[in-house]
Amino acid sequence: MKALSRKITIPSYLHEIHGKQALLVELLITYVTGIIATIVTLYLAWDSSLPVYQFVLLGILALDLAAGVVANLTPGAKAYYSESARRRYLFIAFHVLQPVLLMWIFPAHTLSIGWVAGYTLLAMTFVNSLQEPSAQRVYAFFLLVVGILLLFLLGISAAVVQLMLILFVVKLVVAFAVRWKHDKV
Repeated sequence: MKALSRKITIPSYLHEIHGKQALLVELLITYVTGIIATIVTLYLAWDSSLPVYQFVLLGILALDLAAGVVANLTPGAKAYYSESARRRYLFIAFHVLQPVLLMWIFPAHTLSIGWVAGYTLLAMTFVNSLQEPSAQRVYAFFLLVVGILLLFLLGISAAVVQLMLILFVVKLVVAFAVRWKHDKV
């Protein structure tokens, strides 16, 4: 078990995902989570008659969203994004792309994806703007529940779209926006 607690120096091209350092166990859990969620997502989309390129893109999105939920909670990623407000807002801006890709893959759900994504980006920006970590946690979980309820109120019938949007809300509103207190890496 001691080997899993070993610190790993992260290559610079992966800093946006893991920060500058991470524990081996954090990396393993991050990628196992992403792989499991990708398998489930692709299983749910198996009969959807998506073209191969959209099916592959969906898998990449699932990997990024699910692994990102875990990665965004690690001390290394938190430290990396706490170093720069600009970096945090670039992260937020980048995540406009994911719902756009989901709309392209699932055009029948464009309006619902847009509503949930817009809500999520506003909720994340609001939580990110709060300075008190305990207030961030309370508001983030409140906004998470409202976001999930919104998803169901919009009547999204495709389980794969529901899963992707739930991961999107959790990743951005709770895992990223809240400044969780962590031990140093």
